Amino acid sequence: MRTTFCAAALAFSLWLTPLAQTGSQPGSGFTTVLSSAMRYTMNYEQRFALLAADEHYVQELMRPPNPGDNLSRSNPGGGMRAGGSMNMATIKSDYLLVQLGGDGEGFMPFRDSYEVRGRKLRDRDDRLLKLFTSGDKGRFEKAASISNDSAKHNLGNVARTINIPMLAMMFLHPRVNERFEFTDGGEETVAGRILRKAIYKEVARPTLIKTSRGRDLAMTGFIWIDPFSGTVVKTELNAADPIVRTQVIVTFRRDDALEMWVPEKMEEYYKAYSAVDDILATATYTNVRKILKSDISEK
Repeated sequence: MRTTFCAAALAFSLWLTPLAQTGSQPGSGFTTVLSSAMRYTMNYEQRFALLAADEHYVQELMRPPNPGDNLSRSNPGGGMRAGGSMNMATIKSDYLLVQLGGDGEGFMPFRDSYEVRGRKLRDRDDRLLKLFTSGDKGRFEKAASISNDSAKHNLGNVARTINIPMLAMMFLHPRVNERFEFTDGGEETVAGRILRKAIYKEVARPTLIKTSRGRDLAMTGFIWIDPFSGTVVKTELNAADPIVRTQVIVTFRRDDALEMWVPEKMEEYYKAYSAVDDILATATYTNVRKILKSDISEK
């Protein structure tokens, strides 16, 4: 069985009608930091129409040690079968985040894989970027088809649609943050920077993501915020129920050329109840560039 995390319509358009305020009332210092981070996320999506990057995606199936399963005549006491890597794949892709429009409509992610396990799938021609910069009327449908083909190279029995670097960061956006409860996690040093950690918990129903069986899957996690600027430096997203569980951790870096913080690394963990192996994955992002609305032609 293949388990699926279904993000809202696959798109990263999470901006819904605001619900009643459910957030906790942290101390005034934390409230100031949180408000600054909310403004940061709102401004972030206005910085570009398209954000393109080279994605280097390493996926691995890891088998945990299994005690007592190697009983034999020569080993009557059983023992611990060694776990370890069962399968590994390196996938290189063009990655694109598309701004869906004005007024906080959010992003939609697309991947176009061009190399898998060292085997070249096609010539790189920036076809995703060309679809959107040319104003092709069928660009979203064509890009979705390309992404679906790319997803076929993923390892494991979990089809994931929430491996989006900006997903947890955008829970701070004013049009969606009232679905979450935020509490103060105190200060924490990350890569030499003293950050304020926000703990979040999704409290609204229905939830933003669901399993393939339509079950609500509430998200929890952490967001590390620069207390002076509101910049989101790191995020962690957790979702679990009796059938499946996942964790996605994203770290950001300052890109001086773009004058903004961009995704640097995304680390993922998935486990389905019916699966023996754990799924581990790490995506790194380089050659990040932004395309402005003025650079896009409309046909």
